[in-house]
Amino acid sequence: MGGTKVTGWTEKIMEDIRQNKGWGGHLKHRGWKTVQLKASDGRHTMQAFILRLGWWPFSMMKIQRSNYDPDFKELKRLKRRYWVANSIIEPQRVQNPEAFRQAGYHLTRFPYLAMSSYINDLTKSEGGLWGGLSDNAKRLINKNAKVIIEDVEPKKFCELWKKSSKIWIMKADEVENLIKSFKGKVRLVVSRVGDEYHSGLMIVYSKDTANYYMTWTSEAGRKSGAHYKLVWDEMLRAKKMGVKYWDFEGVFDPRWPQKRWKGFTEFKRRFGGRLIQFPGGFFRWL
Repeated sequence: MGGTKVTGWTEKIMEDIRQNKGWGGHLKHRGWKTVQLKASDGRHTMQAFILRLGWWPFSMMKIQRSNYDPDFKELKRLKRRYWVANSIIEPQRVQNPEAFRQAGYHLTRFPYLAMSSYINDLTKSEGGLWGGLSDNAKRLINKNAKVIIEDVEPKKFCELWKKSSKIWIMKADEVENLIKSFKGKVRLVVSRVGDEYHSGLMIVYSKDTANYYMTWTSEAGRKSGAHYKLVWDEMLRAKKMGVKYWDFEGVFDPRWPQKRWKGFTEFKRRFGGRLIQFPGGFFRWL
C-alpha cells in the first residue's frame, strides 16, 4: 500500500488508514464495496470504494490516499462495470498530472477529505517532542498533570461523545465494527477529573502511524485544557509502542476554507508537528 511522503522527511513513508484493509471492513458496514485497482506502474494496487446510489443502478466511487496514480484504463473499465456516475480521487501525491487531465479529472472545490494535516515524528526523543510543543501546550499539560487518563468501552465513549457534541457522532456498533475491522488496533481514551469527563479521543493505528481520528471535549474540558494532557500521554504511549508517526488527521487549509476548523487547527499546531499538504480532490462525472 502507499503512504505519505512527509515534506522534509523524504526518506520516511507513512501508511494512511484509508489504504489499510481495515478501512475496507469499516466502510463495508456502511454499505460500501471495496475493489482493488492497479496503479499506473503495474506493480502496486490501491483500494477503491463504491457505493450504490439508493434504488438507482448507478454508483459513486472514491479512491483515497493512495501513493500511486491509478491505471486510468482499468479505472474506466471498473466504472463501467459498476455504473459509476461520479468519482473522486484524493491521492497522497500525484505522479503524472497530465494523466489526470487526460482522464477527465479536475480539482474540485469540495473534497471529501481534509487537504492538510500536522504530522509528528515519534522517532524523536521524548525531550525532542517536548521541545517542539508551544509554551501554552506545555503549561496546560503541566497544569493537568493529575488528570486521569483511561480507556473506555465503545458504548461509554459514544454516550460521553453524544453529550459533548452538537454534530454527527458514530454509533457504538459502528465503533465496534471499526475496532473489529482493524483487528483491535483502535483505542478509545478519555480524560476525567473525579467523576467529571473532560475529553475523549479515538485513535486508529495503521502500520506505522497513530491517527487522531475522532475526538470530543466537554464544557469542563474546554475550560480545563485537559485534552492537552490526554493527547500528550497518548503520543508518548504510541512512541513506546514503536509507532513512528502521529497524524492529527486534518487541519484548516485556505484551498478549502472551513472557518470552524481554525480553532482545533490551532490546538493541533501547538504540538509541534510538521504541516503537510495533499494535492486535493480530483473529480469527474461519469
